[in-house]
Amino acid sequence: MPTNSTTKKDYWIIGFLLFLSFVPSIAGLVRIFQLTTGSGYTVENQRFFNDPIPVILHIIAVLLYSILGSFQFAPGFRSRHLRWHRISGRFLVVFGLLSAGSGLWLTWEYPRVPTDGNWLFGIRMVVGVWMFACILLGFSFALGKQFRTHSHWMIRGYAIGLGAGTQVFTHLPWFIIVGGEPSGIPRDLMMAAGWLINFVFAEWIIWKEKLFRN
Repeated sequence: MPTNSTTKKDYWIIGFLLFLSFVPSIAGLVRIFQLTTGSGYTVENQRFFNDPIPVILHIIAVLLYSILGSFQFAPGFRSRHLRWHRISGRFLVVFGLLSAGSGLWLTWEYPRVPTDGNWLFGIRMVVGVWMFACILLGFSFALGKQFRTHSHWMIRGYAIGLGAGTQVFTHLPWFIIVGGEPSGIPRDLMMAAGWLINFVFAEWIIWKEKLFRN
């Protein structure tokens, strides 16, 4: 029987991950609405209207990956619903790989927008490849029944997948102090900071878990 503290911990973890997913999910749904209705057309988002299918697939995959994944990392919930964890985990792998793969395709194929600096293309490619590799490694370790290592790599992949949520906060100081949409190197650095924060946080969680088990 799970303790109250474990249940509360589950609520905090799930709630925090859903909170990080909220703003990108809303933005993604708005983008899908615009693309399907033809509204909100601008020069900046012209590339989405010219070829909408890849970005719609990317948004749906990211939305499902982030929301479904939030329930995978709550230890009490996971232990009480192992069958659900295993079945939904297979879908999570598909959504995660589709998120990373479509993100790489969008970065490679879509024309660069004027607000992007010279670094952002390379950063996005590195992040996309890293996320794809983390999920593949996590899945392979699960097949090999190395569940502890599987968990570590899935944490890494999911953390990168939630980068857009953290980027809301890395951009916030600019919006408050400077105002307007950042561009060039400042935008590149703020985007990179979101992924870096999540990467460091994931490694800290993994290190803490290893320390506790040892």
